[in-house]
Amino acid sequence: MKKFLISHFIPLLFAIAFLFFTAAEINTFLFSNNSSEEIGNTDFQYIPNFRDHKQFEDLFLKSVNDTATIFILGSSELTLGAGALPFRFISDHFTTQVKGVGRAGNQCFSIYSQLLANANRLENAPVVIVLSPGWFFSKSTKGTASSSFLEFNSGQFMENILHIDDQSSLASLKKYEARRLGDFYTEILNPDINLRQLFFEYQSSKSKLHQCVYFPIMKSNRFCNLLKQKLTGTDNDENTLDFTENRTPITPESVSINWDSLFLASRQEQINRSANNYWYINNDYYSRYVKGEKRTISTVKEKHNQELEDFYKLVNLLHTKNADASFIITPLNPYCYSNLSELTPLINLLETELTNHQFPCLNLWNADTTTFDNGVLSDVMHLSKYGWYQANKFIVETYHLAK
Repeated sequence: MKKFLISHFIPLLFAIAFLFFTAAEINTFLFSNNSSEEIGNTDFQYIPNFRDHKQFEDLFLKSVNDTATIFILGSSELTLGAGALPFRFISDHFTTQVKGVGRAGNQCFSIYSQLLANANRLENAPVVIVLSPGWFFSKSTKGTASSSFLEFNSGQFMENILHIDDQSSLASLKKYEARRLGDFYTEILNPDINLRQLFFEYQSSKSKLHQCVYFPIMKSNRFCNLLKQKLTGTDNDENTLDFTENRTPITPESVSINWDSLFLASRQEQINRSANNYWYINNDYYSRYVKGEKRTISTVKEKHNQELEDFYKLVNLLHTKNADASFIITPLNPYCYSNLSELTPLINLLETELTNHQFPCLNLWNADTTTFDNGVLSDVMHLSKYGWYQANKFIVETYHLAK
C-alpha cells in the first residue's frame, strides 16, 4: 500500500494539482482586468478600498513627501460627514495629514489582514480605528464577509503574509489569518494564488495525513506562483513592498481651534436637520427608512461572536508590533433601538481590552436616552458633523498635533 501511494497516488495528485492550478493562473494572468488602476497617482486622502485603488497599496502606513501621516481605518462611517471627516478637517488645519481607508464591510478581520500584511510598517505607526457597534450584533457577528475581504486584501497583501517567518513573533497571528481564511475560502471564486497557499498551509497543519495530501498541491501552487512571477517580471522571492523608509515624526504646531464653538454650531445644525422627528435623525433618512418604527438588536454569546474574537486578535497584533494605535467607538441611536442596553456589556469588553493594552479610546457609546448626547449621530449609527468634531479633537489631542 505504501509503495502504491509513493509510486502512483501521490504523483497522480501532483499532476492533477499542477494542471488545475496552471490553468487557473494562466486564465487569471491573461484575462484579469487592471483597467481600474490609475497609473501615475502618488498620493491619496481617502480611498474606499484597495481593490479599485491598487496603485495606493505601497503608500499604506507610509509617510509621504516627508510629511507625518495618520491613517484612519473603518467602514461606512468614513463615507459620511463631508468636511468634518478627519482626513479632510485635520489635513486642512495641520501639516500632519490624515488618510482614510474603508467603507461598508471593512470589519475587524479585514483591518487585521491589512495591518498584518504591512506589519513591518506598524512599529510606532499612528493608526486610528473606528469601531462600529453594528459589527458586534446580528449577522455581522459572523465577521468580515468574503466579498468585503477581497475589496481590501489583495494578492500582494496575501503574499506579504505568506513571507512572515514561522519563527517570528507574528507566527501565531499568521496562523490565525490562515484559519480565518478557511472559514470562507469555499465562497471565493478563483482565489488568488497566494490566498490559496495560505489556505493550503492551514489545511496541511491539521494532521500528518493532511500534510501528505496537501504537499503535492502546495508544491504545484508554489511552482505556479514562480511561473507567474517570471511571466509578469516580478521574479522575487522576497516581500516586494518597501519597508525600509523612516517614519516622519509628528511635530506639534501652533494651531488653535475653538472646539466649543464648533461643537455648539454643529450640534445645532444637526438638530435643525432633524425637524420632523425627536430622534435627532436627518429628516430625509427618518422619512425614508425609520418612520417612527423601533428596532431591536440581536446579540449572541461571546463564544459565538466571531467579530469579537477578530477584535481581540486585531488588538493583539497592534500590541505585538507596538503600534501607536487609538480607537473610536461610535454609538447607536438609543431612541430607535429599543433594547440597546443589551449590547452595553460587549461595548464594555471592547473598552476594557483597549485599556488593558493602553490604547487610547474615545467611547461615544450611550444606550440611555436621558443622557445621550443628542445630535452626535446623523442617522441611526453614523456620526454627524458634531460627532466627527469630537473625533477630530480626540485625534488632535491623542497625537499631540497642537502645541
